Amino acid sequence: MMCAMTLRIDPHRFLPSPLARGAAPTLLWCSALVMAPVAVAQVSEAQLTRITRVTLHPGAAVVERVAKVPAGTRELLLGCLPEGFDPASLRVEADAAITLGPVTLSALPRVQAPECQRGELDARIRSLEDRLAVVQSETLGHELVLGHLRAGAADGVAAKGEGAEVRSGSAVQVPAAQLSATLAMVQRMGQEAAQQQHRLGRERERLERELAPLRAERDRLRESAGQVRRIAVQLQAPREGELRLRYLQAGPTWGPAYRAELDTEASRVRVERLAQITQATGEDWRGIALRLSTGSPQSAVAGPAPRPWWWLVESPQPKVFSAEMRAAPMAAPSPALVADAAAPAAPAFQVQTVQSEFATEFVVPGTVDVASSGALVSLTLETQRLSARWLVQAVPASQPSAWLLAELERPAGVWPAGPLQLLRQGQVVGQGQWPATQSGPAAARERLTLPFGRDELVRVQPLPGERKDASAGLVGQRAERQIGRAYSVENAHRQPVQLRLLEPLPTATDERIEIERRFSPEPTHPRWQGQPGVAAWEVTLAPGQTQRFGADYRITWPKDLPVRER
Repeated sequence: MMCAMTLRIDPHRFLPSPLARGAAPTLLWCSALVMAPVAVAQVSEAQLTRITRVTLHPGAAVVERVAKVPAGTRELLLGCLPEGFDPASLRVEADAAITLGPVTLSALPRVQAPECQRGELDARIRSLEDRLAVVQSETLGHELVLGHLRAGAADGVAAKGEGAEVRSGSAVQVPAAQLSATLAMVQRMGQEAAQQQHRLGRERERLERELAPLRAERDRLRESAGQVRRIAVQLQAPREGELRLRYLQAGPTWGPAYRAELDTEASRVRVERLAQITQATGEDWRGIALRLSTGSPQSAVAGPAPRPWWWLVESPQPKVFSAEMRAAPMAAPSPALVADAAAPAAPAFQVQTVQSEFATEFVVPGTVDVASSGALVSLTLETQRLSARWLVQAVPASQPSAWLLAELERPAGVWPAGPLQLLRQGQVVGQGQWPATQSGPAAARERLTLPFGRDELVRVQPLPGERKDASAGLVGQRAERQIGRAYSVENAHRQPVQLRLLEPLPTATDERIEIERRFSPEPTHPRWQGQPGVAAWEVTLAPGQTQRFGADYRITWPKDLPVRER
């Protein structure tokens, strides 16, 4: 999308110095205006204004444009500003030598601004269409050659003795001695033309695939953008300078993505932070200085206000003694209750975790290009190597398998949630989600736990357990159930492995249910992460070592109490 510009040039620059100082009579001043060759100069956007800097937020971008202002300019007109431009966010700044005056915003239908119909998107489409036309013309030429060869083959090639060639209609008559060479030449020409046809067909398919999304984007912009905005800036420019415009553009966005690779030998996790950028504003960002921010200029800036917490005494309801009284309407509640019931619910202002003034920002080095195609552009923001404690975790009561985990300190700064690619020793093991928050007690939330897939060299096997029902207590007044669980874990690695085995515990919700627990060996954490229903064994298994874990439970409850497991 192009941004058209108009400059109004100071006519004083075309007059002698006495007139420029205002010493001439009015008649001479008017005649000088008539003699001035140009009072309003049209200058192309490519010469005067370009996007130099973009600060990209999730869902919006702050765009900075720079316009070259020639000396003597009195008015600068900027048109064809892109869709999504927020007029309230406009800021106009200039060099110290330029004095700014009023800034006027206007809008007009796009159909009334023909200069806005041609932009970078249209230029790209026209360039591809021109290349497609060249391919089609070459295809037509080869079709003519093949058609001529087919026509000659249909008419046949006749051999007429030992004389010179004789043309008769469309048939070519050649001597018999030259017939073989002529046929070979025709065959070679046909093969070359067919090969060129195939190549041109592939080139045409590629150009049409490249054109399809661009044409769709152009049609979308034309349908959705009924108006364009123009900015008129009154100014005094005694010498050449620059004018800078900043405005908020809705639509462009970026999102975080992460890549984590576990190195078990060095006990480190290499975390790579990526940015995925996309924009479809209708104009390409070429050679811009890009800054990415985790904050949002469109986020809420205030939290919810407290609501009064009333404890009210309900008015007593009248007693009903007759059918007439039963049919009568009930007494109205107190005014306080009416006001409380009719009041709308308090708006749920949900302030984003990251405010713009506390956001983490990334300055991309150098300059970048982001096309207005909606395609994702990935950039690497930073890479950190974090010390990690890796271990193998298993929950054999749910699944007889072991899973590799890495525990590391939460990195400093703001790390929003995003897709996470996980690698182990250079091999991709799967996809996950970067955790924005971590559940559990405060001490656990200070660390991150990243999963790195199944560990096939740690073999977990449930052993046959015991389960039986019986009666207990005085004269069998209580029901009893005994449950036994046992597991075997083998380390097939050639190095020691830190094992964490989690065991869900039977937990009573009623004091009449009594539970006895016996473990072999005793759990390292009877209440893992403060959870009353989970115990954990944490042991180090040597290479080739096999460890057995057991748990026995005895649950009793009154026979007349309905009990079920969940």
